[in-house]
Amino acid sequence: MDYFNEIVPNIIGNKKLREPQIEAYLKIKEYFTDNPDGEALVVLPTGTGKSGLISIAPYGVAHGRVLVITPGLVTKKSVVKTLHPLEDNFWLNCDVLLDPEDLPVVEEYSSEMLKSSLDKCDFVIANVHKLYSSSANSLLKVVPSDFFDMVIIDEAHHSAADSWRSALEYFNSAKKLHVTGTPYRGDHREIPGEEIHNTPLSEVMALRYVKWLRKASTNNNDMYFQIPGDPTKYTKDQVLVLKEREWVEKSVALSKECSMEVIEQSIDHLNKLKEFSPHIPHKILAVACSINHAEDVAIWYAEKGQRVVIIHSKIDDDEELERRFLTIEDNLCDVIVSVNMLMEGYDHKYLTVLALFRPYRSLNAFAQVVGRVLRAIPDDEITDFAIDNNAVVIYHEETGLDAMWKHFAQEVDKSKKIPIKEYSISETEYTKREVYYANVEIGDGFVSDRDSYLSDIDFNEMFENARKTVESEITETIAKLKAAGLGEKEIEVMTIALRKETMASQRKQIDELLLAKRPEQLRKKVRQFLTVSVNEAVQELLESKGIDPKASTLYNKFKGQINGLSSEAPNDGILVRYVNARVYSRYGPVKTREPETLLLSKKYMNQVIEELGRMI
Repeated sequence: MDYFNEIVPNIIGNKKLREPQIEAYLKIKEYFTDNPDGEALVVLPTGTGKSGLISIAPYGVAHGRVLVITPGLVTKKSVVKTLHPLEDNFWLNCDVLLDPEDLPVVEEYSSEMLKSSLDKCDFVIANVHKLYSSSANSLLKVVPSDFFDMVIIDEAHHSAADSWRSALEYFNSAKKLHVTGTPYRGDHREIPGEEIHNTPLSEVMALRYVKWLRKASTNNNDMYFQIPGDPTKYTKDQVLVLKEREWVEKSVALSKECSMEVIEQSIDHLNKLKEFSPHIPHKILAVACSINHAEDVAIWYAEKGQRVVIIHSKIDDDEELERRFLTIEDNLCDVIVSVNMLMEGYDHKYLTVLALFRPYRSLNAFAQVVGRVLRAIPDDEITDFAIDNNAVVIYHEETGLDAMWKHFAQEVDKSKKIPIKEYSISETEYTKREVYYANVEIGDGFVSDRDSYLSDIDFNEMFENARKTVESEITETIAKLKAAGLGEKEIEVMTIALRKETMASQRKQIDELLLAKRPEQLRKKVRQFLTVSVNEAVQELLESKGIDPKASTLYNKFKGQINGLSSEAPNDGILVRYVNARVYSRYGPVKTREPETLLLSKKYMNQVIEELGRMI
């Protein structure tokens, strides 16, 4: 059975899929139709549905089994959660497959698997470590080189490494699809594959597929560095004459005094979020330099009354690691302190505050960690998008991350593959920091700078304005209700209703601002919507009326209203032409319509569809 070509999925026009997923799928299908042995690269920002894209990519493309390679255990768990029938199944939840009997056979590869079980699979998911040719239990030693027709590489910025290339070379005849959210590497090699699709982060941010992003760095009025063995206290400018900038930035990162500034500001941001959305379990993701450093950061957060969980790659006990992840998923913590394990593949929508306690020089590493706070919280949970889906990155300015932030904000859209050696801070460096790096003394701390990812839209200002408006209106109304003699329960009920009404008003104002700032993007989105929606609406209408869409029974009813209508025209084509003609008659050619007119076209189209329902 040629599963991926015999099963017809619901992808094009599927409202539960995101536009970037559908656009990328079409590019994948087109590319491999023309290049059946090709190697392609797709860039889809974290939080936009990369695992979902992996789920739909083989349909109509692969002519046999598909291997999905992941870089680590956390990434693999994320992919398994999307693909596996017993997990939170993407195909069924998003109406890609409507019949459970059409689901593919999916298994994680393990050394205990029977070859007969592998033979039955449509999807096989494997961590790259299970593909090392040197391993006795390697998948490469179990299956022939033509066993898979397609290989999908998740987090493809790893795939230039030798450990990956050997596996890809073994399956040399398979179609190869590299998928990544961060098209940057740190080992001076380009990501393999021909780039066929790249969705800019700014686009999905403006469309609210991911959280908005802002930053708030902290600094100090007085800062002095004391070199080990030298009693002199140096200012930053003075010490830079004697030491390299990396030494200064690491000294600040490892300083408890500087870290406490970041901790206090991150807790302040978390408290503001919880004040206005107490029903949403927002959390802080704190990224440390090393395991020992992470343990200290956890203690410092705990001393401030926060519930803390530490996650790192040296937790060997699988049950303990699972317990910690369950603590996060069950929302029994406020802060997750991570070293390197959460950098890839772990998506938790309630991570909204990112506190960085380490310097970065690799754009890939910085983009990976920022991506962890980008997954949006669904609309039905939030108080307001500008509050709950407005992530903030916090760091000490003297760790040198301003340059990384600016580079990230300006260049991530261009998808340049920039190889830069990443900073590393070993356990020894941290435990002996008093010997290697400066003792840092600081004066009063202050918020040094605030910035927004999109330069023309200030997400910090939008957060504050939304928060202040809600607070002001609710406070004023409560005072009036109390003065009128209403009881506490009545006031509580009316306050909830008022909050919803106020939030709706705030959303409308923010939408208007975004549309004003992104008119061409709006035009593109609404034009696409009109094309897809009129076809879907017509199909639904015909189905509800029990009319065969491919028959021509409506010809006589509409022949006098549509010029040049053929007697053999199918019913769905007749109605689509009728709707388009009506909208054209009122608003003119779609390509010349202004953004505001396109929105009116969208509303008018729905009116015409309602009229058709009465006509037929």
